[in-house]
This record gives sequence, structure tokens and C-alpha cells, in this order.
Amino acid sequence: MRTIILVFVYIIVIVLSFCLLMPIGLIIRLFSKKASAAYALFIVKCAFNLCMFISGCKKEVVGLEKVPTDTAVMYAANHRGFYDIILLYSIVPTQTAFVAKSGLRKFFCIAQWMWFLDCMFIERDNIKQSLEVILKAIALVKSGTSVYISPEGTRNPTDELLEFKEGSMKIATKGKVPIVPVCFTGTEKIMEESMPWVHSGKIRVEFGDPIYPDKLEKEELKHIGRYTRDVIQKLYDSTLEAKD
Repeated sequence: MRTIILVFVYIIVIVLSFCLLMPIGLIIRLFSKKASAAYALFIVKCAFNLCMFISGCKKEVVGLEKVPTDTAVMYAANHRGFYDIILLYSIVPTQTAFVAKSGLRKFFCIAQWMWFLDCMFIERDNIKQSLEVILKAIALVKSGTSVYISPEGTRNPTDELLEFKEGSMKIATKGKVPIVPVCFTGTEKIMEESMPWVHSGKIRVEFGDPIYPDKLEKEELKHIGRYTRDVIQKLYDSTLEAKD
């Protein structure tokens, strides 16, 4: 039943978006791209909170107060399921764009809102295109927009994080912004484990202490992807230990 209701609501959102909400966003964009992005973030937050409510998600948010709000940041997160993005976007405190796989372009309406939010589509097997995305992300954080990326590169519902792609860390090191470690648990149980059906459940996100690249030791900076991965792995392991 939840899945059917979500599909019905999705259709309503599409109609409202193209008939009313997006045209308003385009008008705002004529005067201010920044204001248009802020408007889009508000709409997306409302839609995603509604999505979690219908899905029966009980969200737990830990450490949000650790996220700096006086500067752009690079969120680096483990990637367990589609609801990672839904949960994070419903609570981010500042303007945020996320780096997503190119396949999301196929999701009607979602792709258009992503455009308003300055989100970027990355083709994992295209090195040149991936580099262009990283350069765009660096420019975004320098302009004051935070960027969210999953350095594992793909969904991974296991208890052991995949190796982080070191290239993604250049967003923070070249953009000179802090890295905010983000740890998700339980998001894969909402949809991925029961495709195509949606099930209720508890989802959790924990924000770790910001990592400032310029304050790291030389060896830590050299392998900053591994360093960040280890921080998130510890957050994940501590969450599992607390459940036992």
C-alpha cells in the first residue's frame, strides 16, 4: 500500500512541479540563481519529508550541530540505499548540491529539480567527464554551495565500507573547505531489500566532526580518502555496537 501511495503522490508532484512550482523557480532564476536554488531546496525538502512520512521512516539524526554553517562543506558519506539522499536532503542546514550517477537523469521530475539545485551527474567509467564534474564541484564549494558525494562510488549495504576514491577528495582540498563525514545505517532496508516495494523502518544518519585538510598530518593528507573512510567506518561500527 505504501508503494502505491508513493507512486500516486509522485504523479501529483510531477504535475504540480511542471504546471506551477518549476515555472515559479524559472522566474526567480531570471533575477537570482542563488534564490532559485534556495527555493528549489525548500521544495525538495518538503517533498522528501513527505516521502519519508508515507514510507513510514522513523529518522534519527545525530550530530547535525557539527556541520559548519559559516562555510561550504563537502559531505562525504557511505552509500547504502536510495533513501540516503532523501534523508540527507530533508535536513541539510545550507544550500547543497550532490554528485549523482548519470542514471538519475532518467527519473522524470527529479532530474529537473536537480538542475535547479546545481547537482552534477557523473559517469563512473568516463575519466574525462568525471574530472569535469570534480572541477565543477570545486567551483561550487568555492562559491559557497556545499557538495555531497559518496566516495565509495556505488551502493554498498555491507558492514565494511568500500575504498574511497581519492580523486573525490579534491573537492575539499582544492576547494579549501572542511569534509563532513556522514554515516548512514538502515536506509537500504526501506527499498533496496524489497524492490520494488517500500517498507517502513528506522533510518539513521550521523555527522562526524569536520575534517579540515589543512590541519592534517602530511601522510594523512596524502591518503585523505582512506582517512575519511576510516572515520566513517568507526561511526558505523559504533552504531552497530550500540545496537548489540
